[in-house]
Amino acid sequence: MNSSERIDPVVEHPERRTEPRSTKLPTHRVEIKFPSVPVYQLKVRDVSPNGAGIIVRADSKFLTMVQIGQELNVNFLAPAESATLSGHHKLRIEHISELEKGRFKGHRVVGISILH
Repeated sequence: MNSSERIDPVVEHPERRTEPRSTKLPTHRVEIKFPSVPVYQLKVRDVSPNGAGIIVRADSKFLTMVQIGQELNVNFLAPAESATLSGHHKLRIEHISELEKGRFKGHRVVGISILH
């Protein structure tokens, strides 16, 4: 599928979280590498033991390189004092949704589940 055939990936989802999440993570990031493009380093929010949300600008090329159901190998970057997710993990993209309010209004949140 080329970029002209892509369907807008923004999907509305009802709240389905079953685990508590930490939302105050100002310095948490995720590094994602794709062949032949620079490394993406994106902000992380809403971290739980099995998932997180990655903040992405609505016009980012990153959104053209991912799709729901895709599995990626990533590196989570967290401060040393943090007890949350850090290191290399495999994840699956669960949803891509628009943020409608707050500091990142208009951005997308890429919801992920941690596979291992």
